[in-house]
Amino acid sequence: MNIKKVTNISAILLIVAFFLPWISAGNSYMSVTMSGLKAAQIGGAAVIIWFIPLLSIGVIVADVISNEKLGKYLAIAAGIVPFIYVISRGGDLFAVAGIGVYLTLIASVVMLLGAFGVLKIPE
Repeated sequence: MNIKKVTNISAILLIVAFFLPWISAGNSYMSVTMSGLKAAQIGGAAVIIWFIPLLSIGVIVADVISNEKLGKYLAIAAGIVPFIYVISRGGDLFAVAGIGVYLTLIASVVMLLGAFGVLKIPE
């Protein structure tokens, strides 16, 4: 696995962000946090969250088996899925969004830029 590929770094970040707090709400008396894992287990539209780490693992596996074409398609899918989820939730997600949501969105943008060859790490 080439750790210096932008798509691999983004895939690792997406997997890490899946376990960070996605929802963080509360006041001085009580707070509630929920990771991407817990949010995906709720069901309904949140089932799409499962695709984020699964596609990210697919990107890494495609690089390990040296399948560039498959890796590119998986990277594009892994970059698009978080935006589909955010669009399906509407604007209410950002009112309670935790660090996991923001890291997921940043990593997915970097993933797409890396998949299309716009962003590269010099060797």
